[in-house]
Amino acid sequence: MGSLLDDWPSYDPHNFSQLRPADSSAQSSKLTPVTYRPTHNKSLPPPDQVISSEARNILLRHFYQKSEEKNLFFDSAASVRYLSFSAAQQNLGFTASLHSGLLKSGFHSNLFVANSLLDAYSKCGRMDSALKLFDRMPLRDVVSWTSVISGHCHTGAAAAAILVFLNMLTEGTAPPPNEFTVSAVLRACGMLRDEKMGRTVHGHLVAAGFSHDAFVSNSLIDMYGKVGSIVDAEKLVSRLSCRDVVSWSAIISGSVLHGMFDKALILFTRMLEDGILPNTATMLSITQACSLMGEPSLFACVHAWLVKLELHDCVPVVKSLVMMYAKNGFLDEAIEAFLQFDFPECHDPDLIAALIHGCALSGSLEHGKVIHGCSIKMGFFPCTIVENSLLDLYAKHRYVDSAHLIFKRMGNRDIVSWNSMISCFAKNDRVEEALQHLGQVHDASGGELKLDFVTVLSSVQACSTISSLERGQILHGFVIKAGFDSDSFVCNALIDMYGKSGRVGLAEQLFQEMEDTRDVGSWNSLIAAYGIHGDGDSALRVFEELRSGGRRNPNAVSFVNVISACGHSGLTMEGYECFKRMQRDYGFEPAMEHYAAMVDLLGRSGKLGEAEEFIRAMPIKPGPSIWGSLLGACRLHGSVEIAERAAAELSVMEPDCGVWRVTLSNVYASAGLWEEAAEVRAEMRRKGSRKEAGWSYVESRGMDKFKFMVGDTRHPETDTIYEVWRSINEHLADAFVESF
Repeated sequence: MGSLLDDWPSYDPHNFSQLRPADSSAQSSKLTPVTYRPTHNKSLPPPDQVISSEARNILLRHFYQKSEEKNLFFDSAASVRYLSFSAAQQNLGFTASLHSGLLKSGFHSNLFVANSLLDAYSKCGRMDSALKLFDRMPLRDVVSWTSVISGHCHTGAAAAAILVFLNMLTEGTAPPPNEFTVSAVLRACGMLRDEKMGRTVHGHLVAAGFSHDAFVSNSLIDMYGKVGSIVDAEKLVSRLSCRDVVSWSAIISGSVLHGMFDKALILFTRMLEDGILPNTATMLSITQACSLMGEPSLFACVHAWLVKLELHDCVPVVKSLVMMYAKNGFLDEAIEAFLQFDFPECHDPDLIAALIHGCALSGSLEHGKVIHGCSIKMGFFPCTIVENSLLDLYAKHRYVDSAHLIFKRMGNRDIVSWNSMISCFAKNDRVEEALQHLGQVHDASGGELKLDFVTVLSSVQACSTISSLERGQILHGFVIKAGFDSDSFVCNALIDMYGKSGRVGLAEQLFQEMEDTRDVGSWNSLIAAYGIHGDGDSALRVFEELRSGGRRNPNAVSFVNVISACGHSGLTMEGYECFKRMQRDYGFEPAMEHYAAMVDLLGRSGKLGEAEEFIRAMPIKPGPSIWGSLLGACRLHGSVEIAERAAAELSVMEPDCGVWRVTLSNVYASAGLWEEAAEVRAEMRRKGSRKEAGWSYVESRGMDKFKFMVGDTRHPETDTIYEVWRSINEHLADAFVESF
């Protein structure tokens, strides 16, 4: 039989110098440790782990000393022990060297040794070499077939595992499968989420007489749990006369996998009633279920169970506990659990990323900065998952430049990195940079990254913010070409973009084309588009169609949009009726946004007294948006008294804010109270408060863009612009005079 190592230039099958002692003299007893680096985490490989115990060194020394003898191994039993050691360590180099030694010694033809070698290659993830060996084996027993099937499952090739099993059944010389073979096949069915194949295998097991085997029954429960058939898994558990912790853990894990968290907790309770205590696997599933449910009352119960079962020192369990607390914003509890780890144990990027995510959820930027510093000292960079979490943290706290700095320094950006950065720019009024980064995704990644619906959604929202119709239409074309037009979130964003860009007709057309994928967000986007353009009648018509359609009911956002649309159209009574209907017909308790829309509705119609009475009668404490809306209406209708009362409320809520002071100053100026206006401005100067300058944005043909403020003279064609503006102003004045 020829060597199978020809494809591996990095390993010399006949050279054992990699195992030679550091001092090559025969008297040296100190070996160079054999190191291996697990590759399951490509983002951040953990530090080199060293196989250097005394027992292992003795084994390697014996291996080296015998390497120059004719027979490398004493017997087949020793060969199997060496291969089992190599498989346990998943050390490909050692396995390759052992294979070479077996070829020299002649033990490779022994079935037990060949099966052990097959298992070692499978465990090392080299199924190509395992299959070559399998094909060249003169004799194969059930262990050989089972090793290949299990190896495919180990490397994620579940379909290949099932194909090998089918070949085993149809090949005349193949032995019948045993309980370990069918367990591996059931695992493959679960990995593929192939319920039909799983049931077929189940039928074969019954016919073959495996139905009463406890090991096989647990594998069936696990398979049905993974394919989502929890009812069948529960029937199997109920029929088992010797239910154990594996049976219950399998069905609980399946329930959590398919989002049936309440069911998982019910099964956990039944397990306890059955007199069976949970193990590590059970508690990992229950911790994950409670984390995803987001029920804080369950967190303490889970933690108490972990302490009671003495699992609070188990590294995987404590990691899941940290993630449960962190991902639900309980940062103090997460940090307290995290501090139980020693340094090597906490060197887990998922753990650090979860803590940073917890900082983002709880709004604790300072803790996030500390963890950022610690992660640098612990050598977590470059690490995509940690960097993405930091990017998200700084983006949520509006530290755009810090987020961008992390983004630029990333060695390996995935689509999540680009999405986070584009979204960060779009949400912080840096829309141009958001769209620039959108154009860089493909080129920067060498064509490896493809835009997903999150990228497209953020980009469409960016176009919507600046009413960039041309680029929005280009994105719409890409949406259709890439097949995202079936995604309701993307289409709703496009409706919003067309509405804000003044193309209500296109918004209506897209809405009509969404007949099958339309959700309540689609209706809300169209109602908002009509409201922006002051078409309250159309907004009410669409709202009534939503109400009477029967397929979907309006939500809280629907009522905000329709009340706002009525306010922009002077439909005061209709808007007020919608507000009452929200409580009366749908049971929605008004939120701050609904009250603000109502105040704006009354204010725009000049009913300032009613608006103030409405605010005073609110069952919740009015926020700055409520009083700010009333103050803005006072400027429109010149009510100084009410404006002063609104400003007094705002001075308590936002003492350092300059926006409401500018509005109050304008109210005074409109009423001719110049001294009071000057006094407000002087107070702003004393406090050092400044209102951010308003700006406008002009885009021509989607190419030429310019951002300008009042009295701006930076544009190279300023004189021509002002000349055209004066001409337009004169024409408007003439048209106004002619209308009378």
